Amino acid sequence: MSEHLQIANLTFEVRRSSRRRTLGLTVDRYGELLVHAPDNASTDELQKWTQKKLTWVYRKLVVKESYTARIQPPAFVTGERFNYLGRSYPLRLVTQLSQPLSFDGTKFCLRREARPQATRYFKQWYSETGRGWLADRVKRLARRTTTNDFDIEVRDLGFRWGSCGKNSVLYFDWRVLQLPVRLIDYVIVHELVHLREPHHRPKFWQSVERAVPEWERRRKELDNRGAEYLVFATPRRMEPVHWKTRVKRASPEHRPISFTRTSLCATPTVRTKGD
Repeated sequence: MSEHLQIANLTFEVRRSSRRRTLGLTVDRYGELLVHAPDNASTDELQKWTQKKLTWVYRKLVVKESYTARIQPPAFVTGERFNYLGRSYPLRLVTQLSQPLSFDGTKFCLRREARPQATRYFKQWYSETGRGWLADRVKRLARRTTTNDFDIEVRDLGFRWGSCGKNSVLYFDWRVLQLPVRLIDYVIVHELVHLREPHHRPKFWQSVERAVPEWERRRKELDNRGAEYLVFATPRRMEPVHWKTRVKRASPEHRPISFTRTSLCATPTVRTKGD
C-alpha cells in the first residue's frame, strides 16, 4: 500500500528509498504531488517539511494548469508539422507506404490506415532513430568530458530528459529528439558528467562548464523555451518542477523508467548544426 500525506487540500504520495539522502518534492506529469524521502525519515518530519513548501507547490500548480491548457495533441493530418532535432517537418498522409511511418529528410509520411496508432509509430521512430544519432553524438561529446565505457538507451523517462543509470548506462527520453542540437548537447553532457560526479555539487558544474562553457544559457533555454519544440509532450513538460533539501542519508539512486523499443524503419541522415 502506498504512503500518502494529506496537507491542507492537497494529497502527496510518499516515495522512499534506502539510498536516498535528500528530501525532495516534485509536481509530476499531471499535477501529481510526490515527496521523495529516505527510508528512515519520519512521517512527522515529512509533514513539517512539506508544509513549509505549500506556497511553492501552489505556485507550480498554477503554472502547470496554464501550460496544460495550451497543449493540444497532434491531429495527424497532412500539413501538420513535427520537430526533429529542432527543425520542423511537414506530415503527409499517404495510401501506399511499405511501413507505417517514414521520413525522407524533408517530410514525414504516415500511412493513412496507421493514423489511429500514429503516436505509437512516431514514438517508435524517435526511439529507433534516436539511439543511433545519440550514440554518435555522445561519443563526440565524451571527448570533452573524458568519459569512456558507457552504453546508450532511448526510453520513455516520463518527466526526465535523461538519466544516468547503473553499469554506466545513459538513458535518454525519446522526446529529446524534438529539441535543437544545442539543447540535446547540454542534456548529453549533463548525463556524461554524472558518470563521474553523481551529485550536483560545485565539482559537477565545473566539469559541465569545461565541456559546455555556455551551459547556463542552454539550461535556461531548455527550461523556458524547450516546450516550444515539443509536439509530443505529457502535460507537465519541461523539466519536472522539484524542491530538494539535503539531509544526512545515503547517496541517491537514479531510476530510469523502462520503455521497450520496437524497430520501425531505417532513416536517412539529416544535416544538423550542433558543433
